[in-house]
Amino acid sequence: MQKASQPVDETPPALRALLARHAAWWRKSGLLYAETPDSGLGSLWLPLADGSTAQQDITLTPEMLDVERLVGPALAKGDLRTWGDIIQTRDAYLRIPWVEAILGCPIRTSIQGGAMRAGHLSYPWKALTDDSTGTAWLELLQRMVRLLVERSGGQFAITHTLMRGTSDLAEAALGPELMCLSQYDHPAELRVFLERAAQRFIAIWRAQCELIPQLERGYVNWFGIWAPGTTVRTQCDASALLSPEQYRDWYLPYDNMLAEAADYAVIHLHSGSLHTVEALLQMEKPQAIQISLDPQPSGPPLEKLLPVFRHILQVKSLIIDGALSAAQVAQLLDKLPSDGLCIIVRGNPEQLPGL
Repeated sequence: MQKASQPVDETPPALRALLARHAAWWRKSGLLYAETPDSGLGSLWLPLADGSTAQQDITLTPEMLDVERLVGPALAKGDLRTWGDIIQTRDAYLRIPWVEAILGCPIRTSIQGGAMRAGHLSYPWKALTDDSTGTAWLELLQRMVRLLVERSGGQFAITHTLMRGTSDLAEAALGPELMCLSQYDHPAELRVFLERAAQRFIAIWRAQCELIPQLERGYVNWFGIWAPGTTVRTQCDASALLSPEQYRDWYLPYDNMLAEAADYAVIHLHSGSLHTVEALLQMEKPQAIQISLDPQPSGPPLEKLLPVFRHILQVKSLIIDGALSAAQVAQLLDKLPSDGLCIIVRGNPEQLPGL
């Protein structure tokens, strides 16, 4: 009797070995290192559906965008690209504050300023009660994810778009003053808002994940690190407006909701705002912390950050991410434990301010 043929494993051995190293990194074992010319957000390029490119500030709505130009043409089928030890990724145009738009915030572009900004909600305590709010934005996001998957040619891993976190959503929707004072003036309303915002965040994240194919029964995260399960990236930039205790008591429970929605989670922080680290280290998730290095004077010099980095690596995996010179990379490798450490060197450090 002829034996049934065995399924062919099409994963290249080098990629399989890299994924094994990524899996070990989540367990705080081994070092990952990459150099990439990608410097982060990039400039604000906004192609419009009428064939033009935005040249002045506008209030943006979904139908105004040229999706074809944003996604780009289909790529030929090829091997998955990497930068050193990380996988190259693509996501739905991350300059759009997608979650805020879906929550109902007006989106305003600043072409000269190179940014997009979500406006505050007019009636924030009544917001988020209708899940149909922002349907057009959600449909656009899903359409872009589908097209990215179809056109990647297997050369890029598709990830969920930039989604921020609960403190960022509160700052966008409420404004910084109402966000902070509501802890005292509207505590019940703020709790309800944060609960609903977290629920919507998770629903939007899942709506993207359902469209992204697995890689070896796992997914690649926003920073190009594969995980043997679902993965989410969050942040708490707006915690800069809060004390460590305020973040722990008010926002950490909802950021934890976001992290617990996925099998593997990483939270983005800035080197100039690390007062949330201690609270995050008390939680099982996220399993990793990513720190974007802010140039001086926005952030401290690298040597001042080393004790915080060591403290994090005692508990969680750590991504150190930014414009680093060869000497600074050598300093990190010499002064920090390698297990669970990932260093991503971005852009051309000779053209950027020193740390």
